[in-house]
Amino acid sequence: MNNLIDTIKKIENILYSLERILKQECHNLLKSKTSNEEILELIKRKKILFKKLIILSQDRLCLEKEYNIFPPYESNNKLNNYWKKIINTCLILRKLNLKNKIIMNKKFYLNQRFLELSSSYKKSVTYNLDGNLEI
Repeated sequence: MNNLIDTIKKIENILYSLERILKQECHNLLKSKTSNEEILELIKRKKILFKKLIILSQDRLCLEKEYNIFPPYESNNKLNNYWKKIINTCLILRKLNLKNKIIMNKKFYLNQRFLELSSSYKKSVTYNLDGNLEI
């Protein structure tokens, strides 16, 4: 049972780390001068944490089968409390992710509008897959 508790604690820690990264990403997106490298570094860190989270989730599922106990772990108060924290953190992550998505979409829209207005009205200016301008 201690293995399951340790695994759930690790999942909780990873989720808190993801929360900090998403808040930092939001802050960077709101700044007017943020380099792409800063955003890409945050994305790399998120990918690493998601890989760890997937592995821990698989371990958790195996341990649940072994101990024959499943979420929300009502028979075990300690596990139940950790699980509630995980659920709350996941809800916060969902809100932060949606907020970041909205900010990125607005920035992209404003950049696209500026590029269209700054060039002649007959030329279409867009970004290609490499992030370079195409006219």
